Amino acid sequence: MDRKVLVSLAMATLLLIATAPLSSAYKGHQLSRAEVVDFTLVDQNNENFTFSQSFSDVHVIAFIFTRCPDVCPVITQSLKLVQDGLSPEDAEMVEFVSITVDPSYDTPEQLHLFTDYHNVAWPHLTGDKEVLQDVYNSFGIIVEEEVIEAHIANADPTVTYVDVSGNASETMFAPNGWTMNEIIAEEANWTFNATYGQYGHLVTGINGVESPSDWSWYWALNVFNVSSQAWEESVVGIDSIDAVEHSNMLWSASTTNISQIPAPKENGSTPSVTVLYPDNSTANHSLQTDFNAYHLTKGAFSSVGMNTTFDNINGSHLLTSIDDVSTPSDGSWSWSLSVWNRTSNGWDASTVGVDDLVEPTYIAWAPNSTSVSDIPMPESLRPTDIMAPQVCNGYGWEMGSGEGKHCMCEEGYEWGEGDRLSCVAIEETEVEYSVGHSTITFIMDGMKPKIAWSGDSWKADDFRADVEQVVASQSSSASSDPLPGMTFFIAVTGLTFAAAVVHIGSREEEEA
Repeated sequence: MDRKVLVSLAMATLLLIATAPLSSAYKGHQLSRAEVVDFTLVDQNNENFTFSQSFSDVHVIAFIFTRCPDVCPVITQSLKLVQDGLSPEDAEMVEFVSITVDPSYDTPEQLHLFTDYHNVAWPHLTGDKEVLQDVYNSFGIIVEEEVIEAHIANADPTVTYVDVSGNASETMFAPNGWTMNEIIAEEANWTFNATYGQYGHLVTGINGVESPSDWSWYWALNVFNVSSQAWEESVVGIDSIDAVEHSNMLWSASTTNISQIPAPKENGSTPSVTVLYPDNSTANHSLQTDFNAYHLTKGAFSSVGMNTTFDNINGSHLLTSIDDVSTPSDGSWSWSLSVWNRTSNGWDASTVGVDDLVEPTYIAWAPNSTSVSDIPMPESLRPTDIMAPQVCNGYGWEMGSGEGKHCMCEEGYEWGEGDRLSCVAIEETEVEYSVGHSTITFIMDGMKPKIAWSGDSWKADDFRADVEQVVASQSSSASSDPLPGMTFFIAVTGLTFAAAVVHIGSREEEEA
């Protein structure tokens, strides 16, 4: 059986076991664990945080990442509720700490934006991958980066376009063959001569080699077939080619033998164009630059037949025309690039040019007179019932989908009792909060993990009660015996964010 299937089954079984009630005074799962190793990481203020030097006796440790669009903000808000409910005396003894599982993206600056947006001040830590890996190992978790990336990239990149009249539309990245050919040819400094007619672009010359007027040979378009691992002459014109599906193209003089051309590098995973000249000499270029906003813009607009014009200034692209609407010569307005900010859940004016905005997911183009607040949210991020009146009672917005859908309430509002799709004023009702995804959050007694909370939901009041009891145990010699088997449970169960699947290590790994 596939290893991932076995792991998933094991996780499901152990999470069911975890629902068994504890024979202890704690509401969460009491642990019998060795102390974690000391570590020093960097917080959102770019200051070092050394765990053993913290002034607090009790810590709450959460593992989050800022690109997570759903569960991590909920965890953060729920822990904020726990923190706000502690008495001043207990709050003096407790420190909340969040540790990123996505250090490649979560810089101190990004963590600072995240904490500002959620109005929390506790340390949010990042650092070198090697140091963080030791931290993960010490807590007994394994972070699967590919799962994080898969969750983040669960939507196709799109371009939102706002025209000069204020009309908005959204287009997916779906470049045709001619657009990809243009992008690669520009990077390679190649020249293509082509005419455009009823059947799209007809290439007549490449790098100064023109096909003869007597048609004794012509430039033939070929694509690489990954299944047969062979080059094949295209049955459609270059404008009808899906460049995502067929990203490797070969232009050959019709009198040449394409069987001599090797397969693309990396089995065609990188877009490329190869030229086979009449004298059987070849030229090849694979796309060297990372996928950026220039590629996304060209590929999205061309897929719906909208022309774009860029000026190339010292290797940097400046957009001057969309759908044949050019910026005026008097400079009264220009096309402005915006980027979707997953932390603030809104559009930000881009601080970099299209070539430096790498791996974009959602971008928008609009006249610079357009307010970013007037640019619509990307369609894939909108709740399915966004047009329904009074979403979240008009005091928030919805995130997630299916059973995981929940409101992100505005300041001063919280979930209604038993209804995560409502937002009510805090002073109007006593609200019980829950986390809508399986996770593990640790309550630490000194350097030792003492309580772990897991499952699909937990109540802030119950979590706070455990924190308060751990605080009380600091001044009392009485303690409950740990429940047999809980060490093994924590050693193998998983931290699942619906984005980052984090598995607890085995007992053997802890003892190694």
